[in-house]
Amino acid sequence: MVVLLIMGVLATIGFAAVRRHVRAAWGAEALGMVQSIRAAQERWRSENMMYLNVSSPGASWFPLDPTASGNENMRSPFFFPPGTGHIDNDEWLALRPTVSGPVRFGYMVNAGHPDQPMTVPVAGPSVTWPSPPPDNWYVIQALGDTDANGVASYYRASNLGGDILVENAGE
Repeated sequence: MVVLLIMGVLATIGFAAVRRHVRAAWGAEALGMVQSIRAAQERWRSENMMYLNVSSPGASWFPLDPTASGNENMRSPFFFPPGTGHIDNDEWLALRPTVSGPVRFGYMVNAGHPDQPMTVPVAGPSVTWPSPPPDNWYVIQALGDTDANGVASYYRASNLGGDILVENAGE
């Protein structure tokens, strides 16, 4: 009996640890997509001399809105879902970031010229952006609640620095 009790406790601890690592690994999707979007923006700029503003004002997260009721733990089987009717679908198709599989996060990308103020991100902590920006700019955001507990993981990056701001990784 004692052996079974000990085995049960160890199995419970092991299961919780594995679940925590799996959820943390889901954050790798957001990190990979942010880097892929960065590369796609640089490719776009090399061809068009500017960054592409992908997210329309007031648009929701692409390809799915993780803040919408019922989407907390959803995943989109395609990053470019056919016939979604999302307002930004054409811009995402033009930017064409590399996607390795289904996504659990929603993404937004805003871009502009040096004479345009930088877009204030819709989530995460406030950041003081340079005003006016020194050059063409973009801001990438990713949001997802991978464990459906109401606490979202948030990722943000821009062309002004190489780092990615991460909040609540694995949530």
